[in-house]
Amino acid sequence: MSEIVAAKQALRQEILSKRKLKSAVSFTENLLKLVQELKPERVAIFVSFGTEPNTEEFIKSCSSPILIPVTHADHLTWQEMPNGNETQLASGDLLLIPAIAVDREGNRLGRGKGYFDKVLAALPDEVKVYAVTYESEFIESVPTQSHDAKVDGLITEVAIRNLN
Repeated sequence: MSEIVAAKQALRQEILSKRKLKSAVSFTENLLKLVQELKPERVAIFVSFGTEPNTEEFIKSCSSPILIPVTHADHLTWQEMPNGNETQLASGDLLLIPAIAVDREGNRLGRGKGYFDKVLAALPDEVKVYAVTYESEFIESVPTQSHDAKVDGLITEVAIRNLN
């Protein structure tokens, strides 16, 4: 295992163990503010599970059309809500993705399976990408590899940050 892979795994374990102590914090207000500011045609957002920042309230409250990811063996596809039609991300969309940590350069640490890195590598340039994570997970530096893609910004329970 390379040093970078080991560093990523150690950081994941440290942050995820601390997440178990967090209460259900609302991200909805800042997510809605970002949508109001950017005025995307559609919002592609993960459906939270486990200790991830809760997105359910936002999905129910957002007035923009919502797309949710569907996980396959080695990739994601996108479905329109509520009809379930499969679609592609396109110019004018806003992509909100989960993160375990994000640094000031826009480097994101995910769960390590690379699903969102593959999506980010294939995105049209006009799609804005924001990671969603807890304020305490906005850190100085995230270990990176050549395939890791940066995000444009970060949404936490207390702030909206434009990074790139």
